[in-house]
Amino acid sequence: MKVLISVCGEGFGHTTRCIALGKELSKKHDVKFVAYGKSKDFIELSKYEVLETYPEIKLSGKNGKFDIKRSMFNTQYHPTKAVKRELQIIKDYNPDLVISDCKYSTILASKISKKPYYIITNQNATKTQKKEKYIVYPVMKVLNAVNKSAEKLIIPDLPAPYTICEYNLKMINNLRFSGPLIRYDVGEDENEYSEDYILSVIGGFEYRLKILELINEISKKTGLKVKLVCGSHEVAKKLEKNKGKNVEIIPVSTEMDKLIKKCSMIVCHGGHSTLMEAVSFGKPIITIPDLDHPEQENNALKIQELKCGIALNYKILEKELEPSIMKLKNDKTYSKNAKKLREIALKYDGKEKLIEELEDSIL
Repeated sequence: MKVLISVCGEGFGHTTRCIALGKELSKKHDVKFVAYGKSKDFIELSKYEVLETYPEIKLSGKNGKFDIKRSMFNTQYHPTKAVKRELQIIKDYNPDLVISDCKYSTILASKISKKPYYIITNQNATKTQKKEKYIVYPVMKVLNAVNKSAEKLIIPDLPAPYTICEYNLKMINNLRFSGPLIRYDVGEDENEYSEDYILSVIGGFEYRLKILELINEISKKTGLKVKLVCGSHEVAKKLEKNKGKNVEIIPVSTEMDKLIKKCSMIVCHGGHSTLMEAVSFGKPIITIPDLDHPEQENNALKIQELKCGIALNYKILEKELEPSIMKLKNDKTYSKNAKKLREIALKYDGKEKLIEELEDSIL
């Protein structure tokens, strides 16, 4: 079977779970990726063939705030170019199946080309009472019409009541939970998870730089060991100029499993894939959602409700981040609950379940 996997390149979350799926599929099937920008580069680092396309949106923000309007309505990144390019890719490759992770231009191209398609997503009905709902709700309504047309809408998360993206979901007939779709083999042995450092996984958008700088200063003050995975060489260079002696700066990593396994906690922005990796390895979490980013805020809320982490507001970081780190370090409740989620996640192999779904439907 020939499978084309198309990836939304805004952030690495879509990319990492598609790599996980592609790795398993390629054991039995011919797999090619469609991607752009840093996502394309990252997939190539993982030794897969990538066909280059164009972005249909571009995440924008400033000073920790996600600008949903500028991100979604940006004429510089018009989806028409993407659809045209992806129509040509589908024609040339002639896949038996297309899998799109939130890359809706590829879904349109697949529909026009009369190819069966699956959609992977962790949001189809993001709940919010903020003004962003006037953009989010109409967009989600349109996207759900597309989601319903797919063979299956795959949610790479745990079933209720442990669904991290619960507040970003609306149940529809073709929706299925696959379990965590992560790149790594978690394994059963916890004894190797031994080193005591904070792992920061804050994506490489410039508007999140303040968080990384603050974690660096906290390390200088407390002596805590920190590893900052920046997701960007440009951001990493800025941090190197003033880094503390107990801080290791990692621009980009293709071995996140080794970093996650041995850390004591994870600091992240609330992206779904990062949270699923943290949950799968049983790590307590501090989430710092981008301001005015309802999807991340909802994920962070669920993490806090499950008492395996703490959700923080960007506006109060200078006051609350250090105490929150110390709370996670000293209060074993968070670690205990995180390990409970790990035990649940071990029962669900997202890659295996999804591939079974694909093969049963197409072959």
